[in-house]
Amino acid sequence: MSLPDPRRYGPGDPAHPLIKLADGEHQRELISALRKLAIAGRDVDIASAFVATASQAQYARVWTALCVAVEKPSAEEAVAARVFAIPWIIVCGGQAPATVACVLPDAGALARVLEHHGVFGPSRNLGLSNALCAIGAIESLAPSKVLRGWQNAGLRDVPPAPIQVLRGIEEVHVRFSLGAAIAPADAPDVVETGANVGAWGTPALRAMAAQLATPSVQLLPMPRQPAGLYTAAYAGRRAGLEAAFNLFMSNTVRRFRSALGDPSVTLSSHASGEVRVTLWTPLDDGMTEGFRWPLHPADDLREVERAITSMTCECRLAEADIRADILPDYATSGAILFPSSSL
Repeated sequence: MSLPDPRRYGPGDPAHPLIKLADGEHQRELISALRKLAIAGRDVDIASAFVATASQAQYARVWTALCVAVEKPSAEEAVAARVFAIPWIIVCGGQAPATVACVLPDAGALARVLEHHGVFGPSRNLGLSNALCAIGAIESLAPSKVLRGWQNAGLRDVPPAPIQVLRGIEEVHVRFSLGAAIAPADAPDVVETGANVGAWGTPALRAMAAQLATPSVQLLPMPRQPAGLYTAAYAGRRAGLEAAFNLFMSNTVRRFRSALGDPSVTLSSHASGEVRVTLWTPLDDGMTEGFRWPLHPADDLREVERAITSMTCECRLAEADIRADILPDYATSGAILFPSSSL
């Protein structure tokens, strides 16, 4: 049994000019049309296409085309400036409540580490913001502003997103370093030269940890591949969810086993457009723990389901019980609903 998809899409308007191209066979034409709309500042027309998409597959095709249209430099440019974002998956915990400001005292020091380990390749680094921003700061950017890149003053002045650390609680946060690099159009850009995170991830982690050092706080800032702004936001969201879910499973399974043995696992889809994972035991009705996995409209639900079930398998738990229906977000009591198989 597979999870039902709780997301709701649009009518799939066959008359919409962009929807006509979102059939998988006209991707180049779709990219070109989206780029022309972004150049003209017609962000409302682009948004209308997403509203009209009738399925995850159709939404994902439009989304992928938009990322290419506004993130990649034009082929006509001899020298191109590429705006990029590096997602950071930050696992942190504190011995006391604290605030991580997410403002780098010396962004140049981090840039030098990245450059030394080949992240910028033949590109010349034009700048790396000293502010680590939240995913919302990127996702709220209109396509025309993403296309303008570093010329967009709002992008250069994106505000930092501080992290509030609670005592004794490990949490995962996602933040982004924004920057721009310039390279000949026929040379590899930072997205390509920074693809091998294994070659530079550890020194970058150490450099970022030094920048974010906060008294009484333990930090593990793990970088991901640089990408265009929308692509980085999407990849960072997914990587953050996976890291948070792995942390939830390892900590929660350990607590169950120390008290009552292996928990049972229930997977369910909910009306708000998210998947929930419930760990529970028939031996104690009060011992229930849950994790919420919000779905992006472009997410492949089957792939998300496989990632979740793979982790439960790695924890050596029995196969999850998958609910066949889409459940409400809240129980009749008004509490967030984390169902067991007895519901």
